[in-house]
Amino acid sequence: MDALRTVFARVGDWIQRHPLVTIAVVVGLVVVAGAGASQITSVTGNEAFVESNPALERFQDTFDRGTMAVLVRGSVTDPETMRAIDTFDRRLETTDEVVTVLTPADRVRARYGRIPDSRAAIERVVGPGESTVVTVVLESGLTQEEQRPVFEDAVEARSWAAFPAGTEVVITGQPAFSAQLSVLIQQSTQQLLGLAVGLMIIALFFLFRGVRLRLLPIVAVFVGVIYTFGAMGYLGIPNSTLTSAVFPILIGLGIDYSVQFHQRYEEELERAPPSEALPAALAGIGPAVLVAMLAAALGFGATWVATLGVPAFEWFAQTSILGVVLSFLTGVFLLTPVVTLWVRWRYDPDDVDPASVDRDGEELSDVARFLGRGARFFASHPALILAIAGLLMVGGFYAGESLDTLADFEEFIPQDLPAYVNLQQFRAVSGGGDAARYDIVVSGSELREPETLRWMERFGEVAVGTGQIVAVESPATLVKSYNGGELPATEAGVERTLDRVPPERRQQFYTDGYAHIVVVTEADVTSEETLSLIRTIDAALELSRPPPGIDAQLTGTDVVSTPSIIEQIESRDTITGYGVFAVFVLLFAYYRDPVKAIAPLIPMLFVVGWQNIYMAAFDIRVSPLGASLGALSVGIGAEYTVIVMERYFEEKRRGADPLDAIETAGARVGKAITISGMTTVFGFSALTLSPFPIISDFGYLTVGVIFLTLVAAITTLPPVLVVLDQARMDVRAWLDRERVPSEVETDRSAEGD
Repeated sequence: MDALRTVFARVGDWIQRHPLVTIAVVVGLVVVAGAGASQITSVTGNEAFVESNPALERFQDTFDRGTMAVLVRGSVTDPETMRAIDTFDRRLETTDEVVTVLTPADRVRARYGRIPDSRAAIERVVGPGESTVVTVVLESGLTQEEQRPVFEDAVEARSWAAFPAGTEVVITGQPAFSAQLSVLIQQSTQQLLGLAVGLMIIALFFLFRGVRLRLLPIVAVFVGVIYTFGAMGYLGIPNSTLTSAVFPILIGLGIDYSVQFHQRYEEELERAPPSEALPAALAGIGPAVLVAMLAAALGFGATWVATLGVPAFEWFAQTSILGVVLSFLTGVFLLTPVVTLWVRWRYDPDDVDPASVDRDGEELSDVARFLGRGARFFASHPALILAIAGLLMVGGFYAGESLDTLADFEEFIPQDLPAYVNLQQFRAVSGGGDAARYDIVVSGSELREPETLRWMERFGEVAVGTGQIVAVESPATLVKSYNGGELPATEAGVERTLDRVPPERRQQFYTDGYAHIVVVTEADVTSEETLSLIRTIDAALELSRPPPGIDAQLTGTDVVSTPSIIEQIESRDTITGYGVFAVFVLLFAYYRDPVKAIAPLIPMLFVVGWQNIYMAAFDIRVSPLGASLGALSVGIGAEYTVIVMERYFEEKRRGADPLDAIETAGARVGKAITISGMTTVFGFSALTLSPFPIISDFGYLTVGVIFLTLVAAITTLPPVLVVLDQARMDVRAWLDRERVPSEVETDRSAEGD
């Protein structure tokens, strides 16, 4: 501990001797970070929740031809409208990533060789109707970044086609959805960042009074955010729905670190010149803030460990860890040299208004006295306070079992997102579109054998018989449709039948040595129904008994992502356990004292239970992101409890009894951690304004949990400290009593010798 204080003192001494050099290095690194930030990409949709999966990658490379649907509403059989559809078709087919465009105009042109001028002639081919769907089939294996230009080309082709007035043309599908969601994520990140900064300015202006350059922590944290963006780009961490939530969190935590450095520096300047004040300030507060930062990083690390294989959560945790570390460093290497220069240039002790000092001091005394007396009261009634806290915690764990969940990806996104609204319209017209299709990739050396096709037919009968599945499309159904409804008896017969199938149609079921089975279910399947369908399809595969040498694997983004999201929610207690253990190891390694390692964590365990009551009261659902909050609250809240605990033991070392020590600790640092916690709340509250429901819910949850953390630090830590400290003294006294007789016997033996 002393060695760490020495390190911080030396850092402070170097900074106060070279403030301009330090600032120049920090500014230079901003330019480097800007270059890295330009390399950030975006990943949207279910792909952000899909881990690396060989079966999924095989499916995406072979059969997963992305599609974009264009819904045309109006007088679609009007010759002018049909010509516009035909023009749209021809224009978009020139795009490199487009395999084909399927439109009703194709059938009309095939019949007449052109688009006739007669509505009746067109209706004889496509029938009457007020809507139609144009399907754009893309190359397989395209990434989201490669699909997005297709959407832009489709928008351009829609304008080029000049659809008649009164005709509505809606472009939907994954490329359209991904493009709009990517833009919204970028806008949301910028908006949340701006809101968090604005709220922090308000918080610092009103709560951080009597301090010069009181808005400087905002600058330091903002530079830390820029560094984080740069690190994301260089490390290849993409921006996603969850990653956009990181930056308000970083502002809340980073402001906390900078405020601690700033406040302590101001205190030291009252007693020493700048050359001595900065080393003393960093030596005094640096180790505690470092422990707090590492505890928060370990909280995020617990999320990372518990969600390995789910990219969105890994990116969230990685970005958060980078952010808290870099925000801590900018607090040290940007804020302190700037304040040092300011003090040398402008500060004059004679300019201080004594009346202002007295007024602020009186306010501080009133609040401090209240908090100190409260801490003494709580410590004087440990059984009552801890019993109430424990009962609320148990009640919270019970309430947590009945909380609603937010597990469906489509509920994560804004429900008024145009691309999502368009998708819902398309599903209503088309009877669900491709929203409820499950894919099976079949591998083996005899995929075209009649026996294999008969197994596929048998699987279809078993699957449809479960009641949850509407239809099964497979190579068997394809061959039967081109062979008079019968399966050929020989492989040669199968080959002859497949030769009659158009190549585009055949490639939907046979590609690169693999076969493809599509399971069609009802539209608008919930996450719970998806899990049930996965189990049903797996059971049907087993019951249908694939031939020897044939391997069939159910795959697809929904099949992989939905169980991952559900598992994340169900493992929130495990994630919390990881966080508690990690922070305990950190505190024990730092203090080498079990009491000091355990005491700060007990109030955090209370909060883990209390937060369920808060969620139930405000109808906050458990989301995959919120599932990580238990670990985060332990890491974040450890700062407040550690600061109170250190002051308690400092007063004990000066000779105070336990109750006097806890009262002094509450009076001296209670207001400081309250201000620190409220500034953090202001930063986190920006999340509540996110357009993404998953982030908005997380924002309401974090604001409540940080407040509960402050309450726990003020109310439950005093009795915990007094009880554990007294227990340790009792144990030591008992050990001393046990040791004395043995020492006496040893002395007698020595005398006898």
